[in-house]
Amino acid sequence: MIRSNYHRKGFTIVELLIVIVVIGILAAITIVAYNGIQSRARDTTRKQDLAQLAKSTQLYSVDKGDFAEANCGNGSGSGWLGTDYDAGGPYVSINVCLTTGNYLSKVLTDPTGAGSCSGTAATCFAYMKASCVGATYYMAHLETIAQTATDTDGTCQPAWDTNYGMNYVVKVSS
Repeated sequence: MIRSNYHRKGFTIVELLIVIVVIGILAAITIVAYNGIQSRARDTTRKQDLAQLAKSTQLYSVDKGDFAEANCGNGSGSGWLGTDYDAGGPYVSINVCLTTGNYLSKVLTDPTGAGSCSGTAATCFAYMKASCVGATYYMAHLETIAQTATDTDGTCQPAWDTNYGMNYVVKVSS
């Protein structure tokens, strides 16, 4: 009886391919889950920012008598939070109106960094403020909920959902 001293060492090609496929599937699942977590985190930040803006605007109104409207934003307190619509005065951005009086400790912008948009509803990630007779609203576009044509109905800017993609609204209480 002859015994062979030869022993196979290592893995076969099939075994290696199976391991690579399994690792690829696990990586794909992880990437999809991670992207969902990022979207939810940005949406949570957006909701917290709008709540903070609403509280700051209430404090501003107690001191100044309006809801960051006079000379803020487009001159009536509406528009993109970070935009100085007349580029030099007398209007200043809504963020500047609220931070100058220490109603906000820092300028709040969308987690993407956008201060304004000119694009389509699906890609517009920036904060907006609508000042109306009798009400003031802050709006944002949340990634994790679908945008519809009726999201800003009931505000004084019902077209901002279709024009800019705003699908989350916080009303400033008076």
